[in-house]
Amino acid sequence: MAKRATVSVVGQGRAEGTPDICRVRLGVTAMRPAVAAALADSEQAARQVREALTAGGVAPRDAATGNVSISTEEDYSGQRGPRLLGYRADHTLTVVLRDLAVAGRVLGEAVAAGGDAVRLQGVEFTLEDDTELRASARAAAWRDAQGAAAQLAELAGRSLAGVRSVEALGGAVPQPRRTARFAAVAASGPTEVGLEPGGVDVQVSLAVVWELA
Repeated sequence: MAKRATVSVVGQGRAEGTPDICRVRLGVTAMRPAVAAALADSEQAARQVREALTAGGVAPRDAATGNVSISTEEDYSGQRGPRLLGYRADHTLTVVLRDLAVAGRVLGEAVAAGGDAVRLQGVEFTLEDDTELRASARAAAWRDAQGAAAQLAELAGRSLAGVRSVEALGGAVPQPRRTARFAAVAASGPTEVGLEPGGVDVQVSLAVVWELA
């Protein structure tokens, strides 16, 4: 029995949503002549950051340790080999801010609490649960694929029969439509980082093969 002719298409789907959490990466670093001093100072600053986050309503589980490391700092500019400058201790915190209305204030106060030892490494607004958004994007991708396949079948003087295969291409990863906006911190008044959540997009691609009647 001869195999049926097929038509293969790739459908694209997109869905937009509003972020409900803000993920922040904070780094605390200290360089000192001795390992113990570097570690002690970086941990003290990290504790101050955590205390400010707690005061701002951030639960301990939402201020997790991402990484702790100690490394040497060396000067390679000399001709006799590297010269030891000291030791650097780094402590990274991965923070989830759930109340976006006060996220800028909480973040600003946490950074200020740690002082010059703190590094703001990144801010990302996203959805904690994007299941519904993925489903909407998937449905849109299916409609796009079906419309394209039907048009191609019509152009060929045929019609669509059953679906032979469906394959999701890549992962549906939420993408920010606008990145966080950082505003200047006023010299007086509460310390605050100006944040603009923007929105998130989820994009899905489906490869679908139809048999032709």
